[in-house]
Amino acid sequence: MQIALQCQSNIIERTSVCDTALSQEAQVLTTRMYSGPTMTKFWSGNSIVIDSVIPKERSSFLVLGHRGCGKNKTWSSEAAPDQRPSIKENTIISFNTAANTGVDFVEFDVQVTKDGHPVIFHDDLIVAEEQGQMVAKCIGELTLKEFLSIGPQKDSEKVGRTLGRKDIDGSIRNWIVTMEDSFCSLKDAFEQVVPTVGFNIEVKFDDTNLVPESELRRTIDAILLDVEKYAMERKVFFSSFHPDAVDVLRKVQPTYPVFFLTDGGEGVHADLRRNSVEAAIDVCMKSGLQGIVSEVRAILEDPDLVQLVKKAGFCLLTYGDWNNMPEALIQQRQLGLDGVIVDDVHEMVAVARNHNNPAVSLSSYSHSLNMALKTVE
Repeated sequence: MQIALQCQSNIIERTSVCDTALSQEAQVLTTRMYSGPTMTKFWSGNSIVIDSVIPKERSSFLVLGHRGCGKNKTWSSEAAPDQRPSIKENTIISFNTAANTGVDFVEFDVQVTKDGHPVIFHDDLIVAEEQGQMVAKCIGELTLKEFLSIGPQKDSEKVGRTLGRKDIDGSIRNWIVTMEDSFCSLKDAFEQVVPTVGFNIEVKFDDTNLVPESELRRTIDAILLDVEKYAMERKVFFSSFHPDAVDVLRKVQPTYPVFFLTDGGEGVHADLRRNSVEAAIDVCMKSGLQGIVSEVRAILEDPDLVQLVKKAGFCLLTYGDWNNMPEALIQQRQLGLDGVIVDDVHEMVAVARNHNNPAVSLSSYSHSLNMALKTVE
């Protein structure tokens, strides 16, 4: 069954609480990366991982936790979450909980503060109380101290500035989660997240405004400095939606793989390099990148794109809401993708690891897809 024929674009976000039981399995996982005709792999510190062992009971199909244990929803002032509980995204607790469920990597967004510190935060604007008003600012307008003063604090005796979130319609919403945690820097993540889980570092830039080359370099140089200092033996790869950023990332460091992010044509951008998977392949070839991370709908609506990417010699991952449905994950594994970025971490890890009999797995999860589709009819 082609999942694309059954999914709808406005499928409801799903957030989940991840199982907090510690995994006893060593996360000794790798996947092959390609750069033109020359095969490389994920690098670990300054040593290339040639023959990392993948336990026989585990699938080499990668599962990456989106912002840790999944992205958070926003809520109106009158509403409160009524779905499954969630953990604050892009935080140490979220990353460690995702790692303990068995994900191979956690994906997160890195921006750089005014005083040059890489911090983990997704949105273009952070909304916080300032002199009795909710004010939205770019991360680049804040110092590290100011950024960390927003929201819950590590020190229980301190009260952080009230945190809100700007919704897609421009309104300010409550940022409500079941399990809170404070914001963190990239340095914090390297030092406090279990070392067995890899990091997919998305280098984040403003999607709506032109980013000058000086800002690209300022951001990338600060991030690479922290990676050089703190990555140790952790598996790391970079990604970005910004085609010039991935080009710079590849030119200034040969150590870690670089992937180009694309929505695969689901949106229309002034920069034509961002408007299709075919254009993403061209970006990868010109910049010597190792892979593509595409919005999942583009791939499932046109499965031939998988072989197009593979024939060009690149790794292929996907992201998006459809990746939270077991059938979508199973179909992508059967199509030959290398992995998926998911929000429902616990459920999707279980599906990915049940690889002995995909046909049985597909049948057993049909009900969940049908129920999901009913919610958007």
